[in-house]
Amino acid sequence: MNRRAAWGLVLIMIIPMWSPVGAAASSTSGAVVEDLKYRVDIWVLGDAARGRLTLKSLGSGRYQAELSGEPQGLLKFLSGERRDSYQTEMIYDHGRLRPVVYREESRRRGKHYLKEYRFDYSQKRLELWQLKERQGSLMLKWHTDLKEAIYDPLSAFYNSRLGLMGPIKDGETYHITGIPYPSPENIEVSLGRQTQEGRQVMVTLVNAAFEDKKGRVFILFNGEGAPVQAWTRMLGLGKIVGQLLPDSKSMKAGLPGIPSESKVPAGGD
Repeated sequence: MNRRAAWGLVLIMIIPMWSPVGAAASSTSGAVVEDLKYRVDIWVLGDAARGRLTLKSLGSGRYQAELSGEPQGLLKFLSGERRDSYQTEMIYDHGRLRPVVYREESRRRGKHYLKEYRFDYSQKRLELWQLKERQGSLMLKWHTDLKEAIYDPLSAFYNSRLGLMGPIKDGETYHITGIPYPSPENIEVSLGRQTQEGRQVMVTLVNAAFEDKKGRVFILFNGEGAPVQAWTRMLGLGKIVGQLLPDSKSMKAGLPGIPSESKVPAGGD
């Protein structure tokens, strides 16, 4: 995972800044299932950025998750008004949300970057297509066999968010296999106890973007299973804290098109 994608994972874990970014909202139609809005403080910069994480139901067991953010004040200027977008199209299959296409897109100072990971389950193949601006088209850059379940940050988050990775149990740690590019990736998710304040979760991953190259993101989930606060430390940025805003809309039950036994974990085992 590159540095930009590492920022993205942190944002997924509720720190809306996948780098200081500003991304345009998707025009894809669909029923909005969840719309989470966040304020982020970076070191001494209060309200340094605003972030948004949405999940839409597209019908027939298809879903789209999208992450966007917008820097505020000085950070907007320092970032060169950078715009990033992260989007995953998923299908519900065999009890999981499986990614079909995962996109990372960035625009900054007139340059356009786009990566598209395509999951071909019929051919058991994962491909990375990257935009070549001079050619004006996407070109195949890398591929690997789909020998096991592989998740991008957004599909990993929502599978965990919905309890589709397995039962929610105090003290349990489970592992998620991320996209193995440019190197193999393993994400650890450790579950804390359910308390009156909610449940704290620690996400651990190895990446140079963090101060000790082993990042730990701490997330607090409320009784409805929505992440309401998260904090971590990143190289060059110090402590980062994200806080859910009151005008957010969180899921109250299972996703449309998913069997009723698949519910948002709302506390307890």
